[in-house]
Amino acid sequence: MTTQITPPAVPVIPVIPAPLSAEDYAGYAVTEKKSSAPPSTGFRRRAVGISAAVGGVLVASGFAATVWERAEGKLPYLDSLVVDPMRSQIAAILLFFGYMGIASVLLAFTAMTRSRGRVLGNVALAISWIGTLALPGLLVTDFYDLAIRQELPAETAVRVSDAAQNLPLAVLIGGPTTMLVFAGMVLGAVAAWRAGFFHWSFGLMIVASVAVMTVPLGQQYSAVANIVSGALIGLFMITVGIAALRMTDAQWAGGAR
Repeated sequence: MTTQITPPAVPVIPVIPAPLSAEDYAGYAVTEKKSSAPPSTGFRRRAVGISAAVGGVLVASGFAATVWERAEGKLPYLDSLVVDPMRSQIAAILLFFGYMGIASVLLAFTAMTRSRGRVLGNVALAISWIGTLALPGLLVTDFYDLAIRQELPAETAVRVSDAAQNLPLAVLIGGPTTMLVFAGMVLGAVAAWRAGFFHWSFGLMIVASVAVMTVPLGQQYSAVANIVSGALIGLFMITVGIAALRMTDAQWAGGAR
């Protein structure tokens, strides 16, 4: 009969890891900080930044491509559309897609103000979001006005165009909401400045743009004034896009500077 001999138990010696050095701890902290942002954050940040900047280029180009009227009134406006119909359509398309970039500007400000400037950032988004979504659709009227002027006598074309604008609910998608868009962009710039991602002085470009559009400078300067106004809006959108692209993914996800 074979007797089984049980070997003596080997004591388990716990392995105590060596303490982290300062360099290792710093690298670990950086890794944790980088991994705190969701994987899709980088794509979204770049998409918003690029679309805001591209939108700014399109807005400035659309204003420059527009054939501006040389006198006040509805008929000079309708006549300006038929001076070069293809150019008028191209300008409308550029502005249609360019104005879509304003939504990206507001989204960038929303990301910048997650931690600081939230109240002002929320106000900026609240007052301008509806107008921002409606603004591109206003360019559809350029095609209708162009066709009206091409197909109808001058007096009839003016009467039809005025009748469309004078409908009681037309004001809801026109002037007041557009002005709120500009106000929202200025407030968003101030909120992003408080958060440390933008500078409030860039908002003066929007203020100057509105002033150039509203202050009477004489019809001989109207085309130049409108082109300058569009260039200021476009430059503002480009600066917001660049600011978004310069943010890190962690800053975009959390808003902390």
